[in-house]
Amino acid sequence: MKKALLCCVLMIAVVGSLSAGVNFYGSARLGFWYEYTDKTWNTYNNGYDDTNLELNYFMHGNSRFGANVDLNGVTGKVELGISPSSVCLRHLYGMLTKGDFSILVGQTFTGFTVYGDQVYNADQIFINYGLFYDGRLPMVKLGLNNKLYVMFITPNENDVTGLGGLQTLIPKINLNYVYNCDKIYLAASVGVNMNKYNKNVNTDQLDDSILSYAFAVTGKYNLGMLTLFGQFGYSLNAGNYGISTSTASSIVYNTSKKEFENTKTVGGFFIIESALANVGVGYLQTCNPLWTDNDTAMSAFLQKKISLCKNVFFVPEVGLIDNMKDMTGAQEGKKYYAGTKIQADF
Repeated sequence: MKKALLCCVLMIAVVGSLSAGVNFYGSARLGFWYEYTDKTWNTYNNGYDDTNLELNYFMHGNSRFGANVDLNGVTGKVELGISPSSVCLRHLYGMLTKGDFSILVGQTFTGFTVYGDQVYNADQIFINYGLFYDGRLPMVKLGLNNKLYVMFITPNENDVTGLGGLQTLIPKINLNYVYNCDKIYLAASVGVNMNKYNKNVNTDQLDDSILSYAFAVTGKYNLGMLTLFGQFGYSLNAGNYGISTSTASSIVYNTSKKEFENTKTVGGFFIIESALANVGVGYLQTCNPLWTDNDTAMSAFLQKKISLCKNVFFVPEVGLIDNMKDMTGAQEGKKYYAGTKIQADF
């Protein structure tokens, strides 16, 4: 896989040398973080009853190299994520626009895209802790007036039973609407994913359909000196849909009754941006009738972006990761961090 992606980089370079419609770009990102975990965190996650302080200094996995392409009326993007240990495909698509209509074919963000400012842990931006995000996925995306989008995405399959036989007959479908003006940004996204167990393959002879869906509304309001930024999301069986969560969020299989119980997820974040600093908090909660308690988690940060020149900057940040309680009511502990992201764009 790495060899194939590296070959892709070379192909981009060759095409770029021959074509005026290719513009290269890149972004190198490093994180320098001191991380302090409390006794509860280490007992729950690492098996020892003590605090721990360590340095985490690494190149962000979302460092990238890519090219924007405009050839023969078709625009596109090729972007690779590059770190010392891995190379991955971030974006690869072509898009044709005719008047108010557009069609995109390839891999890119869904309607549940990245929002936020948190830079810890390779630009975490509340992924797993309130932001509804299902990644960059292969799709066919139809657009109207650069506002309304319909996406037919490769389906997500999550066999929570481990018994096999989970199949999909239709794509994951995602509708997205975006409104943007000088002071206000609003976006709403809703998606549905459907799987079904084939009783002839499943060892418990399950013949059940698994419905999962997600909804999120995001808003940003510029007040001049302050900008208010937030999202609210709700999902049924978020883990089956593909939403990233730090809590357990997939449908639960009751082995004694051979039945499924749906899991509900509520999450969101709120950020205040200003010239002085940015501060934000994210929260996530999941619940299921088979659990003894709700599974909850949250994160918060305070940061300030400092530019060294036009394309080089760093972002000192302090923050908290609190995994709160799991589905049994057990405390999972806290992590405190302080450090900076250093980024050079070219």
